[in-house]
Amino acid sequence: MCAPNNAIELQAYEMYEKIKKSSVYDFIRVDYSGGSDQGSYSQVDNTRNGSALITRVVLEDKDGTLYTVEPNPNGVRFAKGEITYKEYKKLQKRETVNGIATFFGILVFFGGFMYFLMTVFT
Repeated sequence: MCAPNNAIELQAYEMYEKIKKSSVYDFIRVDYSGGSDQGSYSQVDNTRNGSALITRVVLEDKDGTLYTVEPNPNGVRFAKGEITYKEYKKLQKRETVNGIATFFGILVFFGGFMYFLMTVFT
């Protein structure tokens, strides 16, 4: 018996709801991983079927400037007005660099560990 694991979709949906509820900006639309966009999100249709993942939320300020944010804690902070869009982009870039550095750090660690085991046991 297989149980669907849609934790990522649910987390993205929860962050989307927080952005929509507490945003100081006007909500415009949601972009999905499949390339489609809609003005509102139906959890039953998309999350349970696993057909689409929310990738971006588009917001608009009073001047008509559109902002695209991801449904994550940084996106929520921007939507609440706690940080500027420039700070949001900087935080996103920093998290990406940290993720890549962590990945390569793990690769180097395990590569070095395997080399150590090869030299000790051969």
